[in-house]
Amino acid sequence: MTQITDLAMLQEAIWENNQRPHGTGQAAAAENILGQAEALGPEAEIKALFHLISAYEFSADRHKVLVPFARVLRLWDQDPTVFDNTSTHSLFWDFKWVTTGMLDLPRVPLAAIENWLTEMDRRYRLAGHTERAVRMSEFYIADHVGDTERARRAFDGWLAAERGEMADCHACETARQGEFFADGGDDAKAVGHWQPVLDGRQTCAEEPHRALARSLLPLVRLGRLEEARTNHLRGYPMVKGSESLMHSVAKHIEFCALTGNEARGLELLADTPAYFQADGEPEPRMGFYAVTALLMDRLVALGRGDLRVPGPAGRSWTAADLAGHARAEALALAGRFDARNGTTAVSERVRAGLDAGPLLDRLPLGLRAVLPVASAGAVPAGGADGSDGAAGTGRYETADAGASPGAADGAEGDDEADGEIPAVVRAALDRYELARTNEDLAGMRAGMSEAIDHAGDAASPSWRAGAHLQLAEVLAVAEDLPGAVHHAYEAVAWADLSDRQFAVVARTRLGGFLMSGRRRDEAAPVLEQALSDLDPSPEVHGEGNLVQVRWWLGECAADRHEAAEAARHWLAAAQVAQHWPEQDDHAMLATLAAEALERAGEGLSAELAYERAADLWAEVGDALRQVRTTRAWAWAVRSRDVAEASRIMTGATRACEAALADSTDADELAELRVQLPETLEQHARVIADEDLDTGRFRGLYDGALEEAYALASRAESLQRESDDVARWCRSALLAAELAVESGSVASGLELVAAVEARIADDDELSGFGGHAGWIRDQVTT
Repeated sequence: MTQITDLAMLQEAIWENNQRPHGTGQAAAAENILGQAEALGPEAEIKALFHLISAYEFSADRHKVLVPFARVLRLWDQDPTVFDNTSTHSLFWDFKWVTTGMLDLPRVPLAAIENWLTEMDRRYRLAGHTERAVRMSEFYIADHVGDTERARRAFDGWLAAERGEMADCHACETARQGEFFADGGDDAKAVGHWQPVLDGRQTCAEEPHRALARSLLPLVRLGRLEEARTNHLRGYPMVKGSESLMHSVAKHIEFCALTGNEARGLELLADTPAYFQADGEPEPRMGFYAVTALLMDRLVALGRGDLRVPGPAGRSWTAADLAGHARAEALALAGRFDARNGTTAVSERVRAGLDAGPLLDRLPLGLRAVLPVASAGAVPAGGADGSDGAAGTGRYETADAGASPGAADGAEGDDEADGEIPAVVRAALDRYELARTNEDLAGMRAGMSEAIDHAGDAASPSWRAGAHLQLAEVLAVAEDLPGAVHHAYEAVAWADLSDRQFAVVARTRLGGFLMSGRRRDEAAPVLEQALSDLDPSPEVHGEGNLVQVRWWLGECAADRHEAAEAARHWLAAAQVAQHWPEQDDHAMLATLAAEALERAGEGLSAELAYERAADLWAEVGDALRQVRTTRAWAWAVRSRDVAEASRIMTGATRACEAALADSTDADELAELRVQLPETLEQHARVIADEDLDTGRFRGLYDGALEEAYALASRAESLQRESDDVARWCRSALLAAELAVESGSVASGLELVAAVEARIADDDELSGFGGHAGWIRDQVTT
């Protein structure tokens, strides 16, 4: 590390260390920084101490945090004037989590933690801070040790106290308060309290991540299964692999263990090998071991105690082995906390979690999560022979993956494997087929629903998968999207037990239904699994499905503001679609990719993608999209080469003019008449730079302002007789500004006067008067 000789170098060193991953390496570097900062005086020492405190907080050295924090307090007591506003705020802010953070370390005596709470209370009062953070910290302590009466008083005091600058953010407070209600058995109150976080009204760096995880089991207990599933699919990607959110990962594993998703739980366990490390923090590691034991116990109960599972490094584990080991580790850690606290509260909570029974036999998640062999109690496996027979034939066969709802044409299956359909089921299927012939959606829905209900466990998984998917398609056509989603989830769950290729189709359709409902966070993991199994060959799933799944995944990534990831999916889809006879999809994907690349800061790649997209729109004959895409291309080029951007804008104008001359479609002509002046105005703005501080234009090259004025003037003249007066006013005032800036003052003032005359006595257009007056002021000054 370079020798630090002044505050600027210190700040640079801290910044560089903050870019490193959290952990002992970052903490060691922070210790080195502090060692050098001490020679620079108190101000530098304070900055370095707070950096070290932060580094310790997010590492296995968290137990060391008290030493630098105590040094900061001593420096404050010696001379608080050395602290600037930022370090003063940090001192009191860190007091909260330094105090309550010690609860997670059984080596720290409870009396020491209580003393720190008392000191926090005293210093907050002296500094004039409200007691909200103090009561919150007291609640954490009382709740941890099982002092329910004190916890209730502190909780009430927390809610009653005035919010101040030391209060945790709204999202964090709401999430933790809701957990108190859930722990007390009031799931409905907990979920209601969490709602502002769950629906995005309150957010922060770790919320709604934690609230989504906390809500899972309360929602299941309330019977709100769709919400529970959504919160798992939406929430797990937010916490996956995060050491600071180990509690939340554990809650997702617990949810899987108690809802018949043991295989999914194993996948999550495999995602987090670092959580088994012996040097991890005791409290979150205790919770992780507890849910691991719970999951392993479920596998043992299903007769899969011999299954190889992920576990602590150094040996291989079966579910039965890990069940005993994880239980012992969790209880041993709980015992350390109880010994420190002088109560049995922690062990009681851990034992309650270990002994929890399943809440559901099965909650389909739409994800491929099947144990290596059929688990105990699985339905008969007949019908997985890969035939294309539909649910409407005389046997329990695999439904046609690519057919329209209720398709009944297909090969008949093996009588022995499939079994004859009972008369009551056959009758329901006959009613379905009759309704289908008559295009009676209500009848189709009733018939297939009855067939599924009457078939029950006697039907093979493949038949049930096909029947549920056909019913989902019917419901989607009937605009019952929630119903379609429900049955698509069922279709995927049964297909995963029988036919992997059909499961891809069912999963893709499920993803499509979720996308239609704008449930993109939920759709993304479903579609990602579909993509991993999808075979684009014509005889299996086809390129169309591949392109569609990638398209949707791009939309999901864009919705998460992950522009580079969105571009990756759209570019991959475009590469497939470029060989298709019809190029509309290729053009749209190229456009989407260009926009995403631009948002991701990939300027040159965005330029190339825009150019390709504009050419494709010209090729397919969509002049409007060609013009819009060409304009976007020009803006992408502008920061690099204004002259080139101007040339591209000229091309957009010519394309628009050519389309106006050739088109015979009235609607298209009307839109082109709007787009031509819009293109001219944008061209003017491309070559005349607007100063955001002053609002005035300046030329980017000799003659640029005059050229821009000519373009804007033509745009104004094209709209002079338009019914859209507001649009004309904007165009005229732009031309007026450019006229004044380019030296044509009289022409500019003439346009201003024309606008003022046109908006007189029209309240809806009065806002343009201020802009017109501002242009006049530019002339007089």
